[in-house]
Amino acid sequence: MLFRSGARWVLDTAEVVVAAGTPLRIKSVFYIGTTDSHDCILHDGNGKEIWKAKLGTILSAGLTSSHVFGGEGIIVDGLDLDTIDSGTLYVYLGKL
Repeated sequence: MLFRSGARWVLDTAEVVVAAGTPLRIKSVFYIGTTDSHDCILHDGNGKEIWKAKLGTILSAGLTSSHVFGGEGIIVDGLDLDTIDSGTLYVYLGKL
């Protein structure tokens, strides 16, 4: 089940660094795009890829893709939306 409660960030612009150098706990992500084969790639503040999606593949349901990062989520040092070809990425946050 997708974790969709608590604080969330709504991102729709590529190459945006969010909270550089700030520790964050990410519980889940939910991507809604507009076109098959579009990509969404999320990195931590150090450039490490933490999640990616390509719409229209087996891993995505049509024009959406989501991921839950375990029960406690993952802790990252900053966040960078490297690529978003279309649509909106919702990042659901947890407490540190």
